[in-house]
Amino acid sequence: MTSFGIDVSDCNASLQSSNASLRALRLQIAIDHHTAGRLDFAEQGYRDLLQEDTNDAEVLCLSGLLAQQKGHSEIALAHMRKAVNLKPDHGPFLIALANALRELAQFPESALFYERAVAVQPDDLSSWLNFGGVLQQLRRYADAVVCYREVIQRDPNQPIAHNDLGLALLALQEIDAAITHFQQAIKLKADYVEAYNNLGVICKNEKRYDGAAEWFHLALRYQPDCSKALFNLGTIYFVKKNHELAVKWYRKALEFDHELIEAHQNLASIFLDQGLLEEAQHHRDCAYSTRPVLIDSVSNPIKTVVILWDAGKGNVPIDFLWPKACYTRIVCMMEYVKDEHMQGLPPFDLVFNAIGDSDAMVRIEAAVERFRQTCNKPFLNIPSGIKRTARDQMSALFAEIDDVICPATLRSPTTAFKEYVLSSTVLRFPIIIRPGGSHGGDHLVKLNSDNELSAISLFNSTVYYASNYVDYRSPDGYFRKYRIAFVDRQPFPYHMAIGENWMIHYETADMMGQAWKREEELAFLENPRLVLGNRAMNAIEQIGKAMNLDFCGVDFTLLPDGRLLVFEANATMLIHPEDPKSILAYKNAYVQRIFEAFNYLVARVTG
Repeated sequence: MTSFGIDVSDCNASLQSSNASLRALRLQIAIDHHTAGRLDFAEQGYRDLLQEDTNDAEVLCLSGLLAQQKGHSEIALAHMRKAVNLKPDHGPFLIALANALRELAQFPESALFYERAVAVQPDDLSSWLNFGGVLQQLRRYADAVVCYREVIQRDPNQPIAHNDLGLALLALQEIDAAITHFQQAIKLKADYVEAYNNLGVICKNEKRYDGAAEWFHLALRYQPDCSKALFNLGTIYFVKKNHELAVKWYRKALEFDHELIEAHQNLASIFLDQGLLEEAQHHRDCAYSTRPVLIDSVSNPIKTVVILWDAGKGNVPIDFLWPKACYTRIVCMMEYVKDEHMQGLPPFDLVFNAIGDSDAMVRIEAAVERFRQTCNKPFLNIPSGIKRTARDQMSALFAEIDDVICPATLRSPTTAFKEYVLSSTVLRFPIIIRPGGSHGGDHLVKLNSDNELSAISLFNSTVYYASNYVDYRSPDGYFRKYRIAFVDRQPFPYHMAIGENWMIHYETADMMGQAWKREEELAFLENPRLVLGNRAMNAIEQIGKAMNLDFCGVDFTLLPDGRLLVFEANATMLIHPEDPKSILAYKNAYVQRIFEAFNYLVARVTG
C-alpha cells in the first residue's frame, strides 16, 4: 500500500533503524559517563534504557558492573545473572558474573561460571588465571594447576601464571616443581616481589632461615613496604627466639598493614613472655577487638568445628588435631566475642574447647559455659574438666589413685608470693616455681633456699605456683620424662626424653644425637606397659579417667620404686608428627594412632 508515493513498510524500517541508532547513541553516552567515573549519570542512562527494554542483555550486564562498583552487590548479581540467562554462551557476560562472584568471595559459584567462560573463550588468559585463583581458594589445587598450565601453554612468558602455579604446587607438596616456577617468574619479571617472598617461605618452612632471610630481603629491595616479606622476616627471628629483631620487623610490617593479625598475635606472645602485659594486651586488642571470630574454610570439609580459644596462652595446639586442609574451623576468641557473635555463627557440627589451661579458663568460663548450654552440639573438653587440672589441684584430683605422687603445690597472687611460700607449712626447699599460664618450662626455676627466693626477680604475672621438688633421677643417673596423651580417656604413648638435667626438653636432651636414647623411646612407644610395668600403666589409665577430658595428656616419670611422679596433667599437650625425613620419623606411626583415635572420637560424637 502506498500513500503519496511512500512505501509504509520502508517508513517503519527507517523509523526502527533510526530508533536503534538513537538507542545505540544513548547507550554510548551512558558508557562514556561510566568510563569517566560519572556513575550517577551512567546509572540513570542504563535505567532509562532498561525501562524501554528489560531484556537488553548488554545493558543489564553494564548496569550490573556499575552496581557492583557502587557496592550494591545484590542488584549487580541479579542483573548479571539475567544477562547470562538471556545469552548463556556469551563469554563477556559469563566472565563479568564470575568476576563479581569472586570479588564477593562466593567461590563455589564463581568457579562454575569461570568454567563456562573458558569453555567459550579459551584464549582469555585472565579468566584462566582467575579461575585458578578461585580453585585455590576452594583448595582444589590440582584443578588450579590445570588452569595455570593452560595459560603457560598459550603464553609461556606470563610471570603471574608461573608464580600462581608455584603456589598451587606448593600446596600439593610438590616443592621442587614449585621452586622451578617461582624462579621462572623471577626470570620473566626481575622485580616480582611475591615470587621472592614465596621462595623465602619455602626456605622458612624447611628451617633454612638464612636462605629465607635472603629471599625476603630481595623482595624488600624492590618493594620496601611489602608487609608479607616484613612479617616473614619477623617470623624467622620469632622462631629463633630473637625477640628484639622479631619485634623490629613485625612493627615495620604493621606500619604498612595495620590489620596484619598474625603480627599482632606474635607481638602479643612476645610481650607476654617478657612480662609486658599492657603491650601484650594492646596487640591482642588490635588483633581481635573487631574480628573476634576467625573462619578457616575448606571445600568439602570432614566437619565444621567451632574452636573456643584464649587470646593469651594455654591453648590446646590444634593444627594437627584439626588440620586446615580437612576441617572448616570457626575460631572464637572468647575474651572478645559477645553473645550475638556466638548466636550468629554459621552452621557447625561440634565444638572443641581449646582453652586448656585452668588459669585461662577461670577468666572466661562464664562466656564458654553460656555457649555450651545453648549450642546443642557435641562439646569436647568441658570447662569444669579443664578447671580440675590446675597445678595446685592435681593432688586432690589423683588422690584416690595408688602409686601416683603429685608434689605439694601452692598458688598465690604474685604480689604476695614470696611471703606466702615462706609461711607455708607444706613447702620445703628445694622448690620449683613458675608463673601461671606458663608451659614448656618457660620461666620455670628451681630454688634451693629462702635466700634464693628472696633474691629472685619474679616474672610479671598475675599468679605464681610453687611445688616441692622431687629428685627423680633413674638408677643410671639420667632423668627421664614421659608423655602420654589421652583421647576419650584412653592412653596413647607419645614420647619420652632422657637427659642429664632435671629440666628436660626433648630438643635439649640430645635425643637426636644418641641412638641408645631413641631406642629406649621406641621401646616405650611400642609397649609402654612392658617398659613402665603394670602398676604404673594401671595408674595411668586411672589418671585418664580422673581427668575425664576428651583430649589431654600427662607428663610424668617412673620413680625407682615403681611409682609415678606426675609433673603436669592438662589439655595443653603438644602432639605432632615428625618430618618424614627426620631421624625421629619412627615416632610417626605412634603419633598417627593418636590422631586416628581422635578422628574416631569426632566421628562417634557427631554421628
